[in-house]
Amino acid sequence: MNMMKYDAGTGELKNWLIQENAFDERYLGKCEAIFAQGNGYLGVRNALEEAYTGEVRNTFVTGTFNKASREEVTELPNAADMTGMTIMIDGHKINLSQGELKAYKRTMNLKNGEVIREFTWTSPSGVTINARFQRIVSLADEHVMAAALCLSVDKDAAVSIETGIDGSVTNSGSQHFKDLKRRIYEARDMQYLAKTTESGVWFAQHAACSLDAEAEVLPIMGRRTLMNKFSFKVPAGQSIHFEKISILHTSRDKVYEGMDAENITETLKKDGMTALKAAFAKGYEVLKQESENKWKEYWKESDILIEGDADFDQLAVRFALYHLNIMVKHDDNRVGIGAKALTGEGYKGHSFWDTEMFILPYFTFTRPQTARTLLEYRYRNLFGAHLKARECGYEGAMYPWECAWVDDGEVTPLYIGADVVTGKLTKCWTGIIEHHISADIAYAVEQYYLITGDKEFMKNYGYEIILDTALFWASRLQYNAEKDRYEILDVIGPDEYKEHVDNNTYTNYMAANNMSQALKIIAQLSEEDSESYRKLDEKLDLSYIKEKIEACIDKIYLPIPNEDGIIPQSDQFLSLKKLDLTKYKTSDKVLTIYNDFNTEQLNQYMVSKQADTVMLLFLLDTLFDQEIKRKNFIFYEDKTLHDSSLSKSTHAILANDLGLEKMAYDLYEGALTIDLGTQMKSSNEGIHSASAGGIWESTVMGFGGVRMEGEHMRIAPKLPEKWNRLIFPLCFKGNSFIVKADHKSVVVENNGKKDVAILLGKEMVTIAAGQKVKRNL
Repeated sequence: MNMMKYDAGTGELKNWLIQENAFDERYLGKCEAIFAQGNGYLGVRNALEEAYTGEVRNTFVTGTFNKASREEVTELPNAADMTGMTIMIDGHKINLSQGELKAYKRTMNLKNGEVIREFTWTSPSGVTINARFQRIVSLADEHVMAAALCLSVDKDAAVSIETGIDGSVTNSGSQHFKDLKRRIYEARDMQYLAKTTESGVWFAQHAACSLDAEAEVLPIMGRRTLMNKFSFKVPAGQSIHFEKISILHTSRDKVYEGMDAENITETLKKDGMTALKAAFAKGYEVLKQESENKWKEYWKESDILIEGDADFDQLAVRFALYHLNIMVKHDDNRVGIGAKALTGEGYKGHSFWDTEMFILPYFTFTRPQTARTLLEYRYRNLFGAHLKARECGYEGAMYPWECAWVDDGEVTPLYIGADVVTGKLTKCWTGIIEHHISADIAYAVEQYYLITGDKEFMKNYGYEIILDTALFWASRLQYNAEKDRYEILDVIGPDEYKEHVDNNTYTNYMAANNMSQALKIIAQLSEEDSESYRKLDEKLDLSYIKEKIEACIDKIYLPIPNEDGIIPQSDQFLSLKKLDLTKYKTSDKVLTIYNDFNTEQLNQYMVSKQADTVMLLFLLDTLFDQEIKRKNFIFYEDKTLHDSSLSKSTHAILANDLGLEKMAYDLYEGALTIDLGTQMKSSNEGIHSASAGGIWESTVMGFGGVRMEGEHMRIAPKLPEKWNRLIFPLCFKGNSFIVKADHKSVVVENNGKKDVAILLGKEMVTIAAGQKVKRNL
């Protein structure tokens, strides 16, 4: 049964609505995650108001990391829930698994961020209820969430609604809060303060409810809960309207930085109550309208239009854009983006290479100020990168595989689940030997500079990141005297099915790229910017870095194609055993190979989890000619299970570049359905944030043909057969562009204030400010 409906929108809402059109208690997680709401500061999973076994209620505030116990790693703590409601009708709880459900739908409106759930349900005592729940997390005020309920019954009934602030929630059993302070003011305004156990972050939550009927209101305090219970009578056929306004602040909010611990709780109480009273006075409809106005602005700047036989593609791209907007705190360089954004507990809110390689291009090409904020976060992560390098016996900056708060350092867990064969705890090697992230971040810094021309960023942050990571690589290389070359031994490349490999091609090339970036910067600054050179030299000792890199860069081993034209993914890969992957590649679930093999066994077979060498061919796309790229793409795609949500989008781009149109579109559709597909449990732990970035990449950089070629932006669209036209916005060197492409031509409109030279296909053209240029394809 397919519970999801992707063509529910009509008229102005066509390709804007995602609908769940049946209720099934087994599959709560999917819509909890994909219908999650937020604003980059606050992320709230869309758990239903009434409680069900297996539900996951999550409310996260970005950057509020805490360690639940000594043996656990830091994670985003699950704040007290403010979405739950217990509704009784004549003594029966509303529970859609009991009684008789006659109609049901829940709709996410990507255009304004509102979720509406409507159902008709007959209780075990025979009362039929019509209910309509509405919910927003405000884009206009990051501290505000609001809910509304309209309810009617077909017989006179006694109704009660109990709701408030529920601090009994956990992170899968781990409790993060202590020092509770609770109070109800004027029998209405609920106040709940609690502090994280280790990081000492105060959360202040306030809520108030209103009802348009006479009711008896009873405050109820549980062990970690604070509720108001409204009891009232509803006559047959009459509708009641109930609203709940909720507010959340924390002591980690930027505005409280540096405030002493003595005053913080009083300030949080005061600010929370002020915000609650102001929002409560406005009510749900006004708050919704304010938020909707902000969404309108966002879509005006950011929407991508796909015309043709492609309704689902259009909806899926908007789904990605919706989540890209709510996963990032656009103005706070103390926080990154989690692998599940703020939509679930998966990966504990930690940032990986996903951000730079899959999510950042969207921001760099469309919202450069946000991209800068995210890269400034990586600059602030240098503290942890230096720490990790020293601990491992290296120099410079070795970025943690997983990052959390700016000075947490490496936060990858040491162990993951049990080995399917031996039953023993499996060591998590990614935090120990997956090193390519340092080169990935340096690559992203350079891309940001090439696209934006933001020299101030480079002087204050960017040069230092590149130089420091380059020094790490120079100290990481090992000399092989027998072959007179420098190697990178014992790593994990992007293909995490291969542990402890030597000379992973992706890692070696990206490291060499990082080191050559550093040499270029040192040469350039010594010639053109003596002041920046002096500052960086004082801090980093540039002549030492130059000497270290020059001693090894010409002899770093960069694997080249063999006689068949295949570039070995690592020293070991091409001598591994072959395996028939048909059943895993055709499965609609990921990671099914783990049902048959453990990690040690997977190391012996020619099978990849995700794009590895193919990723290199995308990032450094002038390294090899088309023929070599084509051979390697076909060779590696055949052995890749795409068991990571990062994989299909990259393969789709390469397939399109290489003229494999059908394959490109099939892979693209696969990328679109990672969260939106028919698989009902794929998003239980949260949406795949890198996949949202990958959808943008494969749409704009893939079919839209947007790439950087040195300092020049190149636009060479190649649309899928089903599409008639693709329209998307871009920013380049401070100018905003609109690109309109069809199968025959491309029009680029420069809405900026400066003339800009770009490559249209292979032709260099200058587009004057306020002008457009058209070229046939």
